[in-house]
Amino acid sequence: MRSAAFNTGPDYHLLDHIAPLAELMQCPLVVTEELNYELAKKFYPQVVTHFVPDLEFRFGEIAEQFDVLYECKYWQPHLKALFKTLYNKEMRLVFCPHGQSDKGYQAPVLAPYALQDSVLVYGQLMLDMLKELGIAVPSYTVVGNYRLKFYQKYKEFYDGLAPRIDRSKRTLLYAPTWCDLDDASSFFKKGAKVISELPDDWNLILKVHPLLKQRNPIQYELARLEKPNLFFLDEFPPVYPILSIADVFLGDSSSVGYDFLAFEKPLYFFPSKRLGRLHSCGTMIDDAKPIYHQLEKENRYIEDQRSLYRKAFN
Repeated sequence: MRSAAFNTGPDYHLLDHIAPLAELMQCPLVVTEELNYELAKKFYPQVVTHFVPDLEFRFGEIAEQFDVLYECKYWQPHLKALFKTLYNKEMRLVFCPHGQSDKGYQAPVLAPYALQDSVLVYGQLMLDMLKELGIAVPSYTVVGNYRLKFYQKYKEFYDGLAPRIDRSKRTLLYAPTWCDLDDASSFFKKGAKVISELPDDWNLILKVHPLLKQRNPIQYELARLEKPNLFFLDEFPPVYPILSIADVFLGDSSSVGYDFLAFEKPLYFFPSKRLGRLHSCGTMIDDAKPIYHQLEKENRYIEDQRSLYRKAFN
């Protein structure tokens, strides 16, 4: 079966999910945005990437060249009919998730899983979530944590891309999610506090979700501050080289928290409207106290983290 991976539209954060999959499948990656093409060449040189800005006019070529298409966005049902009607092609359209998280219970964002030809799932946890939500998928394949394996395979290259931080200081990674339908983001409410309280003996890495900037540009720019020990990552898709240098994770409902479980280090969270499974693996921040005074070196949740990681990615 001839396969291809796709990254359509401006969502460059999806590159860290679809590019490693393309490398795993040994198939080309097709992108439609020039920025994403440049980012793919810089951060994922292991993958053959094609820039196809006029993709909507190239479906005939795609039908001739490929049998299976992967993307980290939901495939729309009409595309299946389009390939069949116009090109007599039974194209298989596979959805690749972009991170394990606990989001999706307050809003029906996972409902389109049921409309895909097939979906990739990381492990049993995602299957449990779909069952709890009453979503039946026609077909699925368990892929485990292929992104971590990809990072480990090319560790020297990716560690060379990470920010040059003072390793004598402890490093906090703050990775808030975007303002989705679950209203799960903490950035515009708590981000200024995280930055303003940053002490000299800490490094702070902000891995901000790109959709915060795309959909709230004015608020995003107002939240940006400059400090010598603050590393504000922008247009930087890779996650694992950042996780590897962080000592502590701080977040809300971002999928990066699940990725961080692999490193068995302390996790902290801002209070959320809905507590998920990940929150049981860390400590809630007390808004009445200074943030950095609450961050301990000891990981008191290591067994809980191991258990959840196994369920999420095995």
